[in-house]
Amino acid sequence: PPPPAPEGASGPAARYRWIMSDPQTRREWVWVLVDPLAGALLAFFPLALILSGVWGVFLAFFGVPLSVEWDGLWYQFIPIEGRATAVLAGVLGVLQLPLALWVAPRAVRRHALYTRSMLAPSESELMAGRIQHLATTRSDAVDTQMAEIRRIERDLHDGAQARLVAMGMTLDAAEHRLESDPEAVRALLAEARESSSKALEELRDLVRGIHPPVLADRGLADAVRALAMVCPVRTEVHVDLPGRPEMPVESAAYFAISEILTNVAKHSGADRAWIDLRYDRGMLRITVTDDGQGGADVSRGTGLRGIERRLATFDGVLAVNSPVNGPTMVTMELPCVLPSPKTTSS
Repeated sequence: PPPPAPEGASGPAARYRWIMSDPQTRREWVWVLVDPLAGALLAFFPLALILSGVWGVFLAFFGVPLSVEWDGLWYQFIPIEGRATAVLAGVLGVLQLPLALWVAPRAVRRHALYTRSMLAPSESELMAGRIQHLATTRSDAVDTQMAEIRRIERDLHDGAQARLVAMGMTLDAAEHRLESDPEAVRALLAEARESSSKALEELRDLVRGIHPPVLADRGLADAVRALAMVCPVRTEVHVDLPGRPEMPVESAAYFAISEILTNVAKHSGADRAWIDLRYDRGMLRITVTDDGQGGADVSRGTGLRGIERRLATFDGVLAVNSPVNGPTMVTMELPCVLPSPKTTSS
């Protein structure tokens, strides 16, 4: 049934106008009215051929006496006037039986085409849905990008920037004590060196969180293998990629797999996990399976929703199959091309 009418659409007439203003609902109502007749005709046509064939075979044996009794009898365009015409009716009836078997599947396909033409949205509706999807994913991408920028700013401000400020203050103190207390200056310089090392380490961690070096240098296959090696759950990886995806798609796939493996380690209680990464017909297909307790739900987990939003930016999809008591299977598909040759063997 259609959803409840919005405010202001009270009364049968207003509700009717509201329902019929939706093109999809209007097509469905037309289909409901037309399909019983059109569908019945398409379904009855092969059956009619079978019944007609059986009637022709029957007339081959009993047509002559029936024609005499009924004062004339026709089978299609053939008048049953004697044994020869009765046999001809039987031959036509036999020929209609295989014809019915030939027509039946084609009638089903015709019905499918007719139903699709009646119910499928028009090009303008598809374009409107596409525009709405792009607007939503663009908004999500902007929000994600802004959140990432704020995270980078926060990490720089609280981490590397603070250490660099402290290192500057240490060097300033060392400069003032250079003549009076060389031993103190030596200790201050050691402290400054330690602060610079920690700042450099934090900057490297920050860059690794933006785009891991192994992903940039070795590609998605080796980057996923590196994730599997550090995952607390024993993870097997199978890769079948004839090349490297584009960098944005590669990055989205990498961080999606990383998030799923984090969920597996934290929440699933699994002993083993499997990652299957392959390219098929313009799609990068990723499947992550674990033998944990199951119960994963996209609607209840911010991590899975974040993955879904990340993939939607590239017209990707996420599917989760996680019955209670497991296993859990997360499938992701990303449309992409593979312009680069394979860098590592699978």
